[in-house]
Amino acid sequence: MYRILKIIEEDYGCEGIPEGEELSCRVLLEDENQNQVWKKIPDAYLTEHHLEEGSALPEN
Repeated sequence: MYRILKIIEEDYGCEGIPEGEELSCRVLLEDENQNQVWKKIPDAYLTEHHLEEGSALPEN
C-alpha cells in the first residue's frame, strides 16, 4: 500500500495534451518502509477514486 505525498499536474504548455495521451499527474508515493517513488497516474483515475494528498493507494 502506498500513501500519496504529493500530486503535481502535468504542464502541457500552449501545445496542450499530445494526441493519443490523457491528462496525467506526477504523484509522489511512499510505501510502508518510507521508500518514495514518482509515478505518472491519469488525472481521471485520481478523480474517479477520490484520491488526494494523504490518501492510500493500493500497489499495482
